Amino acid sequence: MAPPMDVMTSSDEESQEWKTTQSRRLSPAVLLAGAAGIAAAVLLACHASGSMSKAPPQPLTVRALLESDELAGDMTRNIMAFGGDADQEHVHQRVVAGLGEIRDAILEQQPEAHNKMGLLTLSPTQKEAAMRVLKKYSDSRMLGLTQKVVAAVRETAEEKGDQTVLARKLSERLTPSLSDMRQLHKEMFPGSDEEFKLDLSSVPALKNWNSDLKVDFGRRLSADNGDVRAQAHTLFQGLERELGDEMPKAPARMLYTMSLSAPASSTPAMSSGETSFMDCVMKAVPDPTKVCSCIASNMSEVVSMVMGFMKGKPS
Repeated sequence: MAPPMDVMTSSDEESQEWKTTQSRRLSPAVLLAGAAGIAAAVLLACHASGSMSKAPPQPLTVRALLESDELAGDMTRNIMAFGGDADQEHVHQRVVAGLGEIRDAILEQQPEAHNKMGLLTLSPTQKEAAMRVLKKYSDSRMLGLTQKVVAAVRETAEEKGDQTVLARKLSERLTPSLSDMRQLHKEMFPGSDEEFKLDLSSVPALKNWNSDLKVDFGRRLSADNGDVRAQAHTLFQGLERELGDEMPKAPARMLYTMSLSAPASSTPAMSSGETSFMDCVMKAVPDPTKVCSCIASNMSEVVSMVMGFMKGKPS
């Protein structure tokens, strides 16, 4: 007996043909949808991976600022502005080495301050404010003031003059720059309402110093990275202004002693707290970066000295 034959009606055939047609029509759409889903999944995974790999920026600490490329770059530009060394790469390497020496000295001599500097954080605004004075070192007005101060000290030393001669020469040379000094003071210390009311008799160095000026102009400039330490001292003063009592005071005192050391016979003995512009300059010359640090740290005194000179000068 022959097997039964499959019999398909026209209705069945039409149904099968419709399914086949629909399958062929849907296949590209399904493939595209699948591909899009895979791509979206890959993008999502990549985004998640990227988000996880990018850690949030760490807050800047005082110690990190001391070790930063930005600070080394600013100090290098300042030194280059004084023309002491034409090799910028050499200067930069020396600055980085000098900052490393400062960090190590603070760690060795002031371990508590070193640890605290690693914890104190700075906002971007605080960082810019703390570095404001340091960035003025290479300002053309500051460079001009520095040259005038060095020239006045040199002339006084050559003439074997005393404190009166030095004060007069400083005032004579700086008087034409009085407006620049006052403007620099406003820019370096914005918002300061300090008035310039000092006169020569109130300057500590002039009250206590009664010997001839003796300055060693034969000292090698920056042989001991003193220009780096002088700038770091200015930075620490800025940090003290911004952070107040939170910023340790010991590093700034240490740097002042290290950067402005001088033979005892060259300047009068000064009691603690009486270090002034005059005393600072006599120790700093002939290094222009150190002199610039003296001006920046004692700008109000310099302005007051010149104003006192102008007031007593016959018209």
